[in-house]
Amino acid sequence: YEAPGMALLHITYERLVNAIHNEDTVASYHNDGRKLGRLMYEGRWLDPQSLMLREALQRWVGSAITGEVTLRLRRGDDYTILNTEGPNLSYHPEKLSMERTVGAAFGPVDRIGQLTMRNLDIADSRQRLEQYAAMGLVGGATAELVGQLERGGAEEIADAVGGISEDADELGLSAAFDAGTD
Repeated sequence: YEAPGMALLHITYERLVNAIHNEDTVASYHNDGRKLGRLMYEGRWLDPQSLMLREALQRWVGSAITGEVTLRLRRGDDYTILNTEGPNLSYHPEKLSMERTVGAAFGPVDRIGQLTMRNLDIADSRQRLEQYAAMGLVGGATAELVGQLERGGAEEIADAVGGISEDADELGLSAAFDAGTD
């Protein structure tokens, strides 16, 4: 039952899944993966729910996975992830900086973590849709729902913080404090 090569592939694949997809997509991936695993264990490979789960996992999660993971291996199950690189990573350090406030909609004293990460989550979802459209995966009812997906929309969402006056922002903070909603 030992398969060290498969164990290494699993480690690197999971690292890329977590680096490329957002938290909610990864949670769905794990839940659907467990369901699919159970159905396969029961010998229900070609049941409609198995086909549905497998198609969703391959099409919407697996197709976006590409990159490189560098591991340092030691004896036994001991390893260290040294580096993760790829063209579609969602979690770049420059996106996640709490110190970067030039042109940001919120400063460090605000709820920057939750608000900025939510905006980045939306931008990441848009980037993933753009990637799927470029691969020809978005069609039918999904294409009608999302419309034309031109590249660059994700950057517009992530960078949409212009036009905020520092004075107006300060007044908003004061009003929130006075109203007890800070």
